[in-house]
Amino acid sequence: MQRKIRFAKTLSTVGHPLILGNIYVIGMSFHKMETTPAIWVSGLTLILVTVPIIWHNLRKMKNGKYSNFDVSDHDQRKSFYPFAIALFVLLSVLFYFLPIPESVTYQTLNFLLMLVLMAGINISLKASLHAGIAFYIALSLTQIHVILGLILFLLAIAISWSRKVSGRHSMAELIVGGSVGVIFGTISLFIL
Repeated sequence: MQRKIRFAKTLSTVGHPLILGNIYVIGMSFHKMETTPAIWVSGLTLILVTVPIIWHNLRKMKNGKYSNFDVSDHDQRKSFYPFAIALFVLLSVLFYFLPIPESVTYQTLNFLLMLVLMAGINISLKASLHAGIAFYIALSLTQIHVILGLILFLLAIAISWSRKVSGRHSMAELIVGGSVGVIFGTISLFIL
């Protein structure tokens, strides 16, 4: 049983939205764009989203306002979402004005809308961001390679399992989070 929980926690860490999300952004950027815009998109995402979220969550944990880095407490997430949404609004505005493909701005807006919906859902249910983002990425990757998308889809299921086993989410929270990820991941396929 201990081994199962350790494995689930490791898988949950590997599938953390900040890790999986950055791998996705960097990979997609360099796959779909020339080097200079790919560096801009990847760099700005790391500097304006990832680093501030890491700093924010660690600071809140140090102050005792967050019980863990994942912000797994339903009430604590209420202060996380506005912060994350503001970062993605800033990123979207910058992408709009930079010489990068319009599709990047639209993809960022699509992801932003997913975050806004997840924040709205969080009023009554703590939908899983791990599951939502993993399924979003899995579906989005099918536009590059179907097999890669299917592998990531299986990983998304495994990440969801890990969140249940580690006691971070209920089945309802995983189903809702995963479903939101599937919906917005499907929308991402139509943004060229």
